[in-house]
Amino acid sequence: MAAQALTAAASGAANTAVSDLVRGRLSRSARGQADLDELANAPSDPETSSNVRATLADEISNDPEFAGRLAVLLHVSSQQHTGSVVVTGGKVTRSQIALGPLTINNTRTGQLSLAAGVFLVVLIVALAAYGGVRLFDGTDGSPLNAPSAPGTTRPAGRAAALPPTTDTVRRILPDRSSMDTQEYPWAGTPEVRGSTAGIVFCRAAPECERNATAAGMVEFGRGEDEGENQAEFLVLAFPDAAVAHRAYIDIVQDFEEADRGFNNFRKVALERRGEESQGFDSEGTDTKSKPAPLHVNRELVFRQGAFIGVAHQLDDPTERRSTRILSLSAILADRVAKADAGKIP
Repeated sequence: MAAQALTAAASGAANTAVSDLVRGRLSRSARGQADLDELANAPSDPETSSNVRATLADEISNDPEFAGRLAVLLHVSSQQHTGSVVVTGGKVTRSQIALGPLTINNTRTGQLSLAAGVFLVVLIVALAAYGGVRLFDGTDGSPLNAPSAPGTTRPAGRAAALPPTTDTVRRILPDRSSMDTQEYPWAGTPEVRGSTAGIVFCRAAPECERNATAAGMVEFGRGEDEGENQAEFLVLAFPDAAVAHRAYIDIVQDFEEADRGFNNFRKVALERRGEESQGFDSEGTDTKSKPAPLHVNRELVFRQGAFIGVAHQLDDPTERRSTRILSLSAILADRVAKADAGKIP
């Protein structure tokens, strides 16, 4: 069902929550992105559809959380209970109680199961409604997708993160092998320093400017002076997760409040990266209500542990301009996650 929703969207039908979720998930891997590209070029090709289903099946098998999110969106139970629940039609008989596709034996135990199931559905709907309001509202002034302030301790048994040094930041920054050489034939030289001095990104964010222990930036594109389809990555390191969280809050609020002239930053909902993240559009958006400009700039700011990452897509004239940030942010988020887990990216 999820593959069908994605194929329908690729064929010209309207995007749905399911197709958006699946597209965002597949874009995080080279295999998935290749399937998406093939699907965009040939949505009716049976072999392409088969490849998409195989990749999606692997993603579902390897990530129960992703499988659960799909199950909720598709109204399919993500668990099966042997002996008590089967798939059948919807009706009430002397021996069975059917609720949509769910059938429960009409016994004392079955009735209790039904009551528990109804309670669970109500609870999920209530939590989803609350979460949805908070996700798109943000009226309390906190960034969208931002959880409570993190602690400084790590779960038992989890490896210590790499130290917040210039060497770690240099390792986190994407390198030539991380990027598609056809889309980004030019690679800039990474700039790494022991503070945020001179980095415009932190000038109006005191927590970031005062507390960062290392900062690094690298650019990719089609030429140093050509300005089309560029990608920029910024990585900031802090003493611990709590300090990084405060800096993240400061940075996101600066984007919301500071007068940046022609940039006109606007919050957008993008697939979450790290422990907290927020997407922004600048210089126009790619929506039906407002025709897409020739160039679209989009960036995602996220925090994972004691590190803040920024993936920035700018001046993208291609049809992928509204979704390219998903693959760029996935590349950076994967490298930051490894450093946070004590692994060398």
